[in-house]
Amino acid sequence: MTTRSPFLRLLGALLDDDLTGARTPEPNPHHQALLDAKARQDDLERELLDIVNGPRPVTEGEVDDEIEDIAAILKDLIAAGREVDRLLGDDTCSAPAAPVETDPQMDPCCFPRRPLGGECIVAACLAVFSAYGSPDALASADLVDGLRTLPGVAEGRWPYASLTQARLATLLRPYEVSSRDITLPDGRRRKSYRRTALLAVLCSDCAGFWQTR
Repeated sequence: MTTRSPFLRLLGALLDDDLTGARTPEPNPHHQALLDAKARQDDLERELLDIVNGPRPVTEGEVDDEIEDIAAILKDLIAAGREVDRLLGDDTCSAPAAPVETDPQMDPCCFPRRPLGGECIVAACLAVFSAYGSPDALASADLVDGLRTLPGVAEGRWPYASLTQARLATLLRPYEVSSRDITLPDGRRRKSYRRTALLAVLCSDCAGFWQTR
């Protein structure tokens, strides 16, 4: 007869006491903030590599656009790195998360506030999704092609006609919407945006612009 080791006997006792049914504790807010900050940093690094490894610009205008895109990503990447460093050095793992003060009447995509008199980039993206038949996901390149046909200036920063994939990623970053590698219905695996992610941050005011496009 084989006797069980003390470890196995202890494990059996724990299982008998139903300790495995204990509720999983809530994630530590500080740890979650650190994970979110690191995810933003990883997304920015991926966007930068996409530009570096992508097609080389041909015209002088394309070169200028690429330099501007790289500069914008590097600026955000430095800020993201500093946030990660701050959270790593912040000895507040046991402290409760400080409440974020926001306007209770403000829906997700109005924070930060959009330019006065113009739709947010989220609504503009959804307008392009509608033009494509409202698919579940749309390749970043196709989304940019559609946005470039729109008049006006995106988020008061770049004309829609001069948007690039990197610039779109920069504009959507405050809304915490980013592209992912997704297999599309035609079998292509492309960096794409999900329609549900955009709908989740669309406010009622901006929805009016999207629906009248």
